[in-house]
Amino acid sequence: MFVPDISLLQSDFEMESEESRIPSFFLTVSLILLILSVGSYIGLYFYVSTLKDTLDQTVVSIKNLNLQDTSTTVGKLNRIGGQLEVLKQLRNEHYDASSFLDVLSGSVHPRVYYKNANFDMKNKTIKVDGVAANPASLSSQVGIYFEDDKISEYKISDVSLDGGNSVIFKASLKVK
Repeated sequence: MFVPDISLLQSDFEMESEESRIPSFFLTVSLILLILSVGSYIGLYFYVSTLKDTLDQTVVSIKNLNLQDTSTTVGKLNRIGGQLEVLKQLRNEHYDASSFLDVLSGSVHPRVYYKNANFDMKNKTIKVDGVAANPASLSSQVGIYFEDDKISEYKISDVSLDGGNSVIFKASLKVK
């Protein structure tokens, strides 16, 4: 009689059970990948439809846009921009003029006065026609110009004596 070897049967049985695990693993991985692919496709589909709706709304709003109203609005904005630029320049020039007046009033000897003053904002210069009570006052005035830290340079010209002791002069001051 033929008796099968039991040890061989068991090993065949164990081999079959290990082989059966491999296809189930691949099946599980394949199902997960399929679910992820389908989910991604559905998400992209809804994203594309949302983008199409946004595009359609933008096209409709562009078609409803009135070009004449737009040009009028742009014209108003340009006018307002020009007015703001003029106001900015006026404010800057007012500030410069105020600072020039501060420099001029802070650098005057008590016995000197100015008959005329011209401000050049661009070059930051002040040209004045002044009268000093006497030559010593003019000398003190020049010392004040020299010591003033707001004046970078100065030039005295056209110095002449008036009928009495007073001295007429012109000064050009460069403001820092």
